[in-house]
Amino acid sequence: MKEKRILIVTGPIQTSKTTRLFKFVNDLKSVDGILAPIVEGKRHLFHISTRTLKILEAPESSETISIGKYHFLKSTFDWANEKLIKSLNKVPEYLVIDELGKLELNGKGLHKSAIYMLRHSPKYSTKVVFVVRDYLLKQMIDFYRISAEEYEIIDV
Repeated sequence: MKEKRILIVTGPIQTSKTTRLFKFVNDLKSVDGILAPIVEGKRHLFHISTRTLKILEAPESSETISIGKYHFLKSTFDWANEKLIKSLNKVPEYLVIDELGKLELNGKGLHKSAIYMLRHSPKYSTKVVFVVRDYLLKQMIDFYRISAEEYEIIDV
């Protein structure tokens, strides 16, 4: 059986998906991407290869994108999308996006890099790792038109 090129890590809210990914990426030599830890009660984005942490969650303003009660800095998403696209071109074994959610289903957040990764990763040997909350899993697979032959689900 052919190895799947897309790994989808899924589970309910607050089930240590990001914590487990930190452990996973620390054990690998060829991995890059973006993780979304909560630090001091605020969501951040962490670029794996440069070990750079940027604040994502912020008070509502013209500089933020809002979803429900949460407000996220557009500039941090722009930075993360740029890092993810450049990372794929370095051909790591694994490339991680933590996480795809409601913003991405509306074409915002990390949508730009998710689309890029899905279109271009077949040219490389890179395995794409997406984190998706369990209640959005089917919707996300349908939205990104990921075929059953392409992905494996890792339930946390």
